[in-house]
Amino acid sequence: MKSRNNILRRLLAVAFLFMILQAGCSTPVKKPLLMPTEPGLGLSEITDPNLFPDFRDDYDKEPLLQSISNSMVYFKKIKSYPNAFNSLGFSPEKQAETLEYFRDGYLRCKNSQELNEFISKNFRIFQAVGRRYEGKVHFTGYGTPIYDGSLIPTEIFRYPLYRKPADFRKPYYTRREIEERNLLSGNEIAYFKSKLEAYLIHVQGSGQIRLPSGEKIYVGYGGDSGHSYTSIGRLLVMDGKISEEELTLSVLIKYFDQHPDELDYYLRQNDRYIFFEKVSYSVPHGSIGVPVTSMRSIATDKRVFPPGGLAFAVIGARKDGDANRTQEEWNVEKSFFVLDQDTGSAIKTPARADVFFGIGDEAMYNAGNLNTYGKLYYLLKR
Repeated sequence: MKSRNNILRRLLAVAFLFMILQAGCSTPVKKPLLMPTEPGLGLSEITDPNLFPDFRDDYDKEPLLQSISNSMVYFKKIKSYPNAFNSLGFSPEKQAETLEYFRDGYLRCKNSQELNEFISKNFRIFQAVGRRYEGKVHFTGYGTPIYDGSLIPTEIFRYPLYRKPADFRKPYYTRREIEERNLLSGNEIAYFKSKLEAYLIHVQGSGQIRLPSGEKIYVGYGGDSGHSYTSIGRLLVMDGKISEEELTLSVLIKYFDQHPDELDYYLRQNDRYIFFEKVSYSVPHGSIGVPVTSMRSIATDKRVFPPGGLAFAVIGARKDGDANRTQEEWNVEKSFFVLDQDTGSAIKTPARADVFFGIGDEAMYNAGNLNTYGKLYYLLKR
């Protein structure tokens, strides 16, 4: 009898150990996918308040208030708006109401707890469906560079920026065709010391040019050739020249400073060509026609996100070259309210967002170092 009990105890122990091992090896339960509330858009409404983010705002109030005012101007003057967003509730009138109500409540709230309660009670929350409908959004940064330049070509200033030519139509010629056949001669706006500087204005979409006299002129986006955009940074990663984790604007500039003979090869892999126009304003304007604000304006794909809308960005703590990392594997570094006021050639799909960092060298450096993952939410008054 004693022997039988020992055998039973051993069998139970083995069974218990087997259960533990099975539990340890089991596949984690995946979170439900974020399916778009409206087909074709990039938003999924979050109805459970327990799934709302912590609406903690890490930046100054005044720039946010200015950015809100800019979007309100846009909504008051807009004559047409995409029907898909209207059907979801994001009409211009409703979004203007959202901005006004949020601004007043934001100013009243004394702390983060009050702000979270105010938002939970009064706003519908939509999350960007992100990559693979898992809510993960790749955040990068952009800014407006200030470069030395000249209105006429010299031995120092040799690399031009162009306006749209008289024969412009879409699709226009590729970058390679434009450069090899000198198709834009006579349409120069200004000249730069470096071909890479001129190209970086193409990527950023705006720039300030400091002339030898000390005067500045401002250029803004005037159109594009209609071809698809190819990132030269991504090409360097694919070719093993720079690792994914190291890819920043400063690293890219350093690479071409050390390998100037490779610059033309990589630039001509990007068929998309940007044309510019002189503008009277020093602060760049976004695609919706209003000024963008440092750390309070974002660029997104306007086919899937509402132009001018109020959003909340939650950005991960470290630059992440591994897009397969799960949502639970990153810590929040910054969270802040933004207005969706711009777009860009590389900013496509609901899995991308570009944060505007401002004007000048410091802004460009900080923008170039943002390359991480996070989440993006949109707010709409109930």
